[in-house]
Amino acid sequence: MRTGEELAGRYRLDVPLGQGGVGEVWRAHDTELGRAVAVKVLLEFDADEELLGRFRREAEIGARLQHPGITVVHDTGRHGKRLFIVMELLEGQDLAQRLAARPGRGLPLPEVLDLGLQAAEALGAAHAQKVVHRDLKPANLFLLTDGRLKICDFGIARTADATATLTATGRVFGTPAYMAPEQWRGEQADPACDMYALGGVLHALLTGAPPFPVTETPWVLMRRHLDESPPAPDTVRADVPGPLSALVADLLAKEPQARPDATAAAARLRALLDPDAPVAPPRIPPQPRPARPAAPGPARRTVLLGGLAAAAGVAGGTYAVLRTYGGSGGPSAGRPGTVITHHTDAVGSVAFSPDGRLLASGSSDRTARLWDLAAGSGSSPSPARAATVTCVAFSPDGKVLASAGLDRSIALTDVERRSDRAGLKASAGVLSAAFSPDGTLLADAEDRTVRLWDLASGTVAATLDAHGGTVRSVAFSPDGRTLASGGEDGTVRLWDVAGRTAAATLTGHGGHVASVAFSPDGRTLASGGADATIRLWDPAAAAATATLDGSNSTVRSVAFSPDGRMLAAGGGRTVRLWDVAARSAAARLNGHTGAVASVAFSPDGVHLASGSDDSTVRVWRIP
Repeated sequence: MRTGEELAGRYRLDVPLGQGGVGEVWRAHDTELGRAVAVKVLLEFDADEELLGRFRREAEIGARLQHPGITVVHDTGRHGKRLFIVMELLEGQDLAQRLAARPGRGLPLPEVLDLGLQAAEALGAAHAQKVVHRDLKPANLFLLTDGRLKICDFGIARTADATATLTATGRVFGTPAYMAPEQWRGEQADPACDMYALGGVLHALLTGAPPFPVTETPWVLMRRHLDESPPAPDTVRADVPGPLSALVADLLAKEPQARPDATAAAARLRALLDPDAPVAPPRIPPQPRPARPAAPGPARRTVLLGGLAAAAGVAGGTYAVLRTYGGSGGPSAGRPGTVITHHTDAVGSVAFSPDGRLLASGSSDRTARLWDLAAGSGSSPSPARAATVTCVAFSPDGKVLASAGLDRSIALTDVERRSDRAGLKASAGVLSAAFSPDGTLLADAEDRTVRLWDLASGTVAATLDAHGGTVRSVAFSPDGRTLASGGEDGTVRLWDVAGRTAAATLTGHGGHVASVAFSPDGRTLASGGADATIRLWDPAAAAATATLDGSNSTVRSVAFSPDGRMLAAGGGRTVRLWDVAARSAAARLNGHTGAVASVAFSPDGVHLASGSDDSTVRVWRIP
């Protein structure tokens, strides 16, 4: 999709707001009613029936739930082969962003009570309509500028009385940090799952962290949710009243029957806000169920492995760190050797260090992470950011990692010490960044401009302004003389780095240009765009040389192999490999359950990393 495009002759797309595993969301203008709206467009032309079903279900449930605390769905329709949903436009921030602004402290007590009450009342309305959200978490609770709270993203919700399912048997949806024990066991979700998640959200709002540390290994995290009680909020924070701490404990009860429903939870929160309000009678917890007979060893192992495997497909983000495939001989060609599932939201960027020892990833969970693939470990070199980390890039010597995002900042991290240097303050959200080959400059994409930073002084050396739309991607030529930029105006621009001037404008894409990359010899430039094509250019002649057509969705990332013979492209849920000389498709790598946002070859060309909206990074062994 591109700026200015009109859907159904009525909704004009203005500004992209974000992209997830199912669709991209735009700020749009309803030309008939003269109002601003949000439009969510299904990403893929040939989406499978499960994805189409979930998208339709989100629209149906959104239209069905009429409550001030739930995002309103205005309309649905079809644009070409793509479905879209029109929703009310929300202005404000989600509670994950609100918490990130107060790291480790939680929110003021009156605010927690008010937000908790609003969430409980909205859940009560959903449950009354027999709708279970299944993925309640701070990131799905949106605080408007006027103080109202909205529950968002009913994409994986289900009706409690549904006789059919949109998911494969045994597949689990949710976010591990807030998943109820019965979700970990792969049992059917009911309203009690949402109440457990509400308890986890209240715990996070009060203490600054979910009930159990997300840094735990997946096995430990699963066991804790199944068997252990988290620390009571009043033992972590002195001003938490006992009745509020008790409510959180009741909501986090292991047995679903022991948890208060939404109406009871709202009454208890209302009483804490207004002591004179009537209080619902206390709920008497049921007697514990008889213990299940101990299963034989192999069967119990199957349950645990099933739960963990299900967590790896969670729509809202998963926890497991590294999962390795293959025997002693290593992963087979065309299959992922390692799946990194530590991010809790979409992974928008991946990059290998120049020596190939480390892999960096940036995510919508507001973190940039470094992975030592040989050791099978990872770390976050910096605290969580205030907004999505959109891009990561290593300096040519591998000593510095640049990570930039929508919080208008570029962090420069000392890779060896895992400590931040003085960062760079951008004027707008940064969508892409790249080091010059000599390491003296950093180029970034800020709104409709490209800025060149002098890294020695930390100042802007030049501002390159010629695009008619937001700049999505930047890349230096191997000799450092030319900079390429791709934008939402559908053009690729070439810049003379030394002269700080525009050298050429390349046109031909039928939509926005999402990614640009130079071949190792600098003789070819590749660009991928919203028209589902890859274009190859001769940058010296400023002319197109080939069009590679075969993707079924926006090509969000392109990367050449170190020898220049192969081009990788991420589009839809697939990574495609192209033979550059033959201009033909060489292979397809399938495995991601969300759109692929970034691809990067290792320096030796043996591996390819891909980051996806399914919250995972996959490392593939290339034939």
